[in-house]
Amino acid sequence: MTQLIMDIKDIELEFQVSRTLTDFVKQRPGRIVRALNGVSLQLNKGETLGVVGESGCGKSTLARCIVRLYEPKRGSIHFDGKDVFAVDAKADRSYNRRVQMMFQDPYSSLNPRMTTGQILSEALSVHKMRPEGEIASRVAELLDLVRLPQDAAGKLPHEFSGGQRQRIAIARALAVEPEVLIADELVSALDVSVQAQVVNLLLELQDRLNLTILFVAHDLRLVRHVSNRVAVIYLGRIVEVGDSETLFSNPSHPYSQALLSAAPSLDPDDKGSAIRLQGELPSPLNVPPGCPFHVRCRHATDFCKIEVPELRALPGRGEVACHHAEEVSKNA
Repeated sequence: MTQLIMDIKDIELEFQVSRTLTDFVKQRPGRIVRALNGVSLQLNKGETLGVVGESGCGKSTLARCIVRLYEPKRGSIHFDGKDVFAVDAKADRSYNRRVQMMFQDPYSSLNPRMTTGQILSEALSVHKMRPEGEIASRVAELLDLVRLPQDAAGKLPHEFSGGQRQRIAIARALAVEPEVLIADELVSALDVSVQAQVVNLLLELQDRLNLTILFVAHDLRLVRHVSNRVAVIYLGRIVEVGDSETLFSNPSHPYSQALLSAAPSLDPDDKGSAIRLQGELPSPLNVPPGCPFHVRCRHATDFCKIEVPELRALPGRGEVACHHAEEVSKNA
């Protein structure tokens, strides 16, 4: 039986763009980017939920909202039954400890003037995870956990390879014994062979420590490999959520179909061709009315231009935000 650990409801986030010279001349206010527009997701304990979409769709922004690096304009996140935004982030460190994030570029997220041992010790000290006399032994345990040599504790971040730095970032996240890990493009900057090593380590740690993972990535094959369920985002909206194998083998949203068809195949006999979308990707500064995908969709009707589709259950498939999902899935 699945156990809900995080419930994200109707998250909306906006950024104000700096005013241009033209804006000043015409005395126009700064424009607004609607980065997230009513995002709702549920995360079950022990699962890996993949999040995919084009660059700029809001994947990383959602990840940062979850760890409270961004505060949304409206919406709620309930973690373990409690409203996260009801408590000041600085006053309540328990959520920060229980939900940890790992970034795409570990070098920029690691203090270049601190050794690995100091980086891991800082996390342990701030959250009072161990008595002072036990911190050194815990650092050694963490290095062993991510398969780094013990002498790594005395080295600075620049002395490691990209894959090793990412292992340090994983160790730092695990130092505070979290329940949920947010992996934001965790291996996209690494070589393919190193990617496999880091991902396999992460999956091994998930089973060993009973972790729940939100896995944000561009690599669709990788997402399919690691995820139990997958959420597809388009222009700040969730357009489809479903079981990984079902969604990848038979997607129900026209955007999901186009996105998955563009993924390269390793099979030389695969004669599949990418679905060519019409038009250009709309700017988040000017999201089209109605369904945001209708300007590129071959199934769009006049109704799609005026009515925003709600995310709804499709029998045997998952949830999809499309007025014509039944017809689209039949023609997939």
